[in-house]
Amino acid sequence: MMSRQTRFGARARVGAVMIAAVALTLGISGCTGPDLSGRADDIGGVLSASPGVEDVETSYQNGFDSGRSITYRVTMDAAASTAEATEVAAALDRETGDEFDRYTQDLSLLMAGRIIEVSDTTNGDIMAAKVPRLAEMSTALSVDEVSWSEQADDVDFDDSLEISDAGTDPFRTLDAVRVQFGSEEFQLRTRETSGVDWYVAFPFSEQGQGRLESVFDPLRTSMNRLNIDGDQVSSFVAVVPAGPDEVTRLRGIIDRIESTTTNPWNFSWAEGADPTGPFDSSTGGIVNVGGCEYDEDSERRLTRSAQTIQDQLRDTYDTCL
Repeated sequence: MMSRQTRFGARARVGAVMIAAVALTLGISGCTGPDLSGRADDIGGVLSASPGVEDVETSYQNGFDSGRSITYRVTMDAAASTAEATEVAAALDRETGDEFDRYTQDLSLLMAGRIIEVSDTTNGDIMAAKVPRLAEMSTALSVDEVSWSEQADDVDFDDSLEISDAGTDPFRTLDAVRVQFGSEEFQLRTRETSGVDWYVAFPFSEQGQGRLESVFDPLRTSMNRLNIDGDQVSSFVAVVPAGPDEVTRLRGIIDRIESTTTNPWNFSWAEGADPTGPFDSSTGGIVNVGGCEYDEDSERRLTRSAQTIQDQLRDTYDTCL
């Protein structure tokens, strides 16, 4: 009679063999699929023949670790027009058929000192629709690089727009983005000249922007990061110098932002001389203004002074009992 231990060992070996067989099957057929590198090269040839194109670099990946992607880096002639760049994007839309449904499609257009990038995981033929709008926006803002990422409906990530090192007032950046993409749902990331990152969930209305802009100037000297969602500030990170009036200064920041909001939002801070420089997170805390939602990260170990200030601010601004 087979012992309990022996029966368990036999089942474990059978289970391991079955798992290995399934993994092997997926690795061969479910995760890589047919080799389409030749077709990807053909598409690169079509793009190369488009008016205004100087050079095309093609990259094809189809592997278990690397995933599936086709990437085209297209260098346009110095005198190439936006219309010619758009035609390159339209050619890519036409050439990528159903066989590339499960591929991420990336297009980079190098145009007279600008880079316009579009990444599409949906095979939704979006290239020709996005490129002229991105080009017009990059010209209006005089930025070197803009990139759009289109995400499939079955993933947790939002579509996103990134504007690298916008050398202009962030509110002007928001205006330019709204002109081109204001009615769409996506996440904007932009960095102002001071090095502060803005993360803005669109649509973001002119009214919501106006409320924030009306109180914003005094906040610039302490702002480390800003998140906007639901047409209002959702998170503000401040870095302030230490001092006997620190609580008063922090309250001033909170009160300014709170005057523009209707929903709870997070305020966090740390002590430091430069809001864009290094700081020790244990010297500050976090307050859920108008709410009472804190995760484990918000309960980090603080200095005694920071803990005291956090307690005072939470007593005033959150709704916890």
